[in-house]
Amino acid sequence: MHFKILAVGDVHGYKYLPLFRASVSSLLNIQPKLIIFAGDMVDEGNVLELRPIVNIVTRKFSSIKIIAVFGNEEYHELEDRFIKEYPEILWLNDSYTIVDINGVKLGIVGSRGSLERLTFWQRRNKPELEKVYKERPLKIKEMLLKLKTMSDVTILVTHYAPTFITVYGEPFKVYPYMGSRDFERVIKEAKPNIVIHAHAHNSRVVEASIGLSKIYNVSLPARKGVTLIDINVIK
Repeated sequence: MHFKILAVGDVHGYKYLPLFRASVSSLLNIQPKLIIFAGDMVDEGNVLELRPIVNIVTRKFSSIKIIAVFGNEEYHELEDRFIKEYPEILWLNDSYTIVDINGVKLGIVGSRGSLERLTFWQRRNKPELEKVYKERPLKIKEMLLKLKTMSDVTILVTHYAPTFITVYGEPFKVYPYMGSRDFERVIKEAKPNIVIHAHAHNSRVVEASIGLSKIYNVSLPARKGVTLIDINVIK
């Protein structure tokens, strides 16, 4: 069984909407079976900015399932609004789902991910995130291991980078604010087939591997377009 999924992050609302629209429009004779939003689809918590993005993909690909994680621009306190305003999206927030595509079960775990160092704003306003970021990798690993027994393909989706390999190109001093290498251990131990993230706009290495796990940085400004990921399963 062979099919494609479409993944993208960091559209940032109207900022990169023209690029997003052009990239989706350029996909001719391609029908992905699933769409994944990897966070920061809006800018500064503007909930309404997501609507034109959703409309672009649903008009191009009718009846397609959309799965999303929150990024730092989808503010914590607005999560319920996003969920209410966009019921057509399945939001994964340190949670998982199993999607059946033509008999192939995709087990997908979604999370914001973790940072190695809190931002200045987080230190002042949400210092409790330090504990969350330390505990989150273990929770995600447990979910992935559970899904390994229930699905044909396991996929980890985070907004923050789960490795610094696909952050290369950003200034080294900002790496701790890009993601967390604690997730590298998660990948090595839980061995998801595919790992998807965003957040690193300036990365020059957008694909890599850790063991047999393929890592995709699907940040729109880094890729200059949306990302198509091949799923191949022999059944």
